[in-house]
Amino acid sequence: MSRIRSHKLFPITQEVGDEYMRALDKASSGRPHNGVILEASPLPVPPITELKTASLEDESFRVALDSQSAEDLLVNGKQELYSYKSGGWRHPLILYVDGVVDEGNLGAIARSAYVLGADAIITPTHHTANWSHIAVKASAGAAEAIPLFKVGDPTDFLKKSAGAGWCIYASDAIPPAPPSLSSADDAPEPGSNKVVYTITQGRKRLPADHSPVAEHPTILMMGAEGTGLKTSLVNLARYKVGIPHGREANEVGVDSLNVSVAASILCYEMLQKPRTQPERNPENVVF
Repeated sequence: MSRIRSHKLFPITQEVGDEYMRALDKASSGRPHNGVILEASPLPVPPITELKTASLEDESFRVALDSQSAEDLLVNGKQELYSYKSGGWRHPLILYVDGVVDEGNLGAIARSAYVLGADAIITPTHHTANWSHIAVKASAGAAEAIPLFKVGDPTDFLKKSAGAGWCIYASDAIPPAPPSLSSADDAPEPGSNKVVYTITQGRKRLPADHSPVAEHPTILMMGAEGTGLKTSLVNLARYKVGIPHGREANEVGVDSLNVSVAASILCYEMLQKPRTQPERNPENVVF
């Protein structure tokens, strides 16, 4: 109440007693509300068809907007150019989250993505949780501070974005190491990334100091809580990225992380500045 008074918000607030607690519980869909309910417009989540060019020098990236109703346009706007902080060395990192149906997980992903420095989050319009009040609360407000987008045709979106120079990484289990690697070679080098990058179509591993955002605009795909990414989406990625297990033996059947935790670790690792700037390989440059 002290904040309401200090900001002079009484014209848009109404204080009620405990007799309204059941109504508050219903308005919050049974989620914790701490005695405060705010009715607000939906979050802006513009529909897009592709990610277009990104510029490290201008610290910006563009999107191609999809058609939307006049009502949606009032909420989403028609912005196509977005800025990000390159720090003078990195391209943007954008999360594509597919199949995550728990709104709490979606909100937790937004919270981690914002804190760790990811530049936007994209979700499909179907088979994934919406940016509801539950997701926004779970994000601790981060969902209102990071650009959010939605796509109607994920396959077409990913293909077009790849054609515009974006490199796609799929979060997936680490494939067995090639026979040429010993168990000692398989261990992370001191000071190197703690995640493992591999070629999607095969088991070839990228160098331990591989830095995605130092080399190209990057899309990181995260999949559903139980099943992960659909094979059709994984096949559209150029690389896969996985988090090594910390135990040699799986004694209780726990072989994966919660999707929001995995997103946190991958964002952290992918946004680490390399000790030396990677040399651009002409054979690996898309644009």
